[in-house]
Amino acid sequence: MVPVKLGSLSDLVRLAATISMPQGTSYILRFETGDKVVLGILGVFRDYYKYYGIPVFYYYIAEGKEAEDLKNTNYIVASLSEDRFEFSKHPKPGLTIPLIRLAAKPDFIPDLQ
Repeated sequence: MVPVKLGSLSDLVRLAATISMPQGTSYILRFETGDKVVLGILGVFRDYYKYYGIPVFYYYIAEGKEAEDLKNTNYIVASLSEDRFEFSKHPKPGLTIPLIRLAAKPDFIPDLQ
């Protein structure tokens, strides 16, 4: 087992609510490193010979104003028909993806660039 400390009780509740939804809604992990904010999704690499089953972390590093906006965000609301998204403190109609704030970068995620 690898313990992962979350940033708040609200993050734990958002994660639990997401995991318990039958339609399989996903979530995005968020942690800060200096003045940057890292967003990412854990997954498993599939269907590539000897690399099948390798854990992967798909991520994006936000900086500047975007990072500041993300520090006060709990959700990303996406409109796939228009290929746009917005940051939100509260869930809204549409594809609402919860952000789960980690207290720190987990040890199993290497240093990122």
